[in-house]
Amino acid sequence: MKSSKAATPTKTKLLLRKMVVAVDLSDHSETTARYAAEIARCFSASLDVVYVYESVPLGEYVCESTITIFEEERDRLCKLLGELAQKVKPSGLMCKAVFLVGDPAEQIAWWAREIDADLIITGSNEPTFLGHLFNLAKAPRIMHRAPCPVLVYKGVSSNNTPILSNIGRRFLTDLEPV
Repeated sequence: MKSSKAATPTKTKLLLRKMVVAVDLSDHSETTARYAAEIARCFSASLDVVYVYESVPLGEYVCESTITIFEEERDRLCKLLGELAQKVKPSGLMCKAVFLVGDPAEQIAWWAREIDADLIITGSNEPTFLGHLFNLAKAPRIMHRAPCPVLVYKGVSSNNTPILSNIGRRFLTDLEPV
C-alpha cells in the first residue's frame, strides 16, 4: 500500500562560484547589485557587475564629433559602473565592473558563457504598454538566451522586504550553501 504523504522537497546542494548581475545604471541598479552582492557573499562567489551600452548603428557617415561624444559618454558610464561595483562589493570577495557594447540580452548571455557563470541576476524593469507590445522587457530576453539560471530581482516593498518573482523565491528557498 502506498503512503498518502506527499513527498517532502529536498534541499539542493549548489555551488555558486561565479555570478553576473546585469544593471542598467538606473536608480534601481544599486538595490539590484546590493542584493546580488549579498547572495554572492553567502556563497563566497565572485560577482561581475555588467552594464551593456546599447550601440546605435552609425551608418556610413561618422564624424569626429560623434565619436568624441560616444567616447565621453562611455567614459562617464564606465566611471558610474566602477563606482557601483565598489559600492556594493562584499568585503573579501571578488567584484568587478564589466562594460560591454551591443544588445543587452545577447551581451549578458555571452559574458555569462564566457566566464562560465553559475547565476545571472537582473532587475525587473517594468516596461510600459508600448514596451510590452514591442518586446522591450530585458529580463525575459536575458532568460531566453542565458546559459545558466536567471534570478529576476523585483525590488523592495514598502516594508523594505525584497520582492522576488515566485521562481526567485523558490530558488533561494531550495538552495543550501555547500
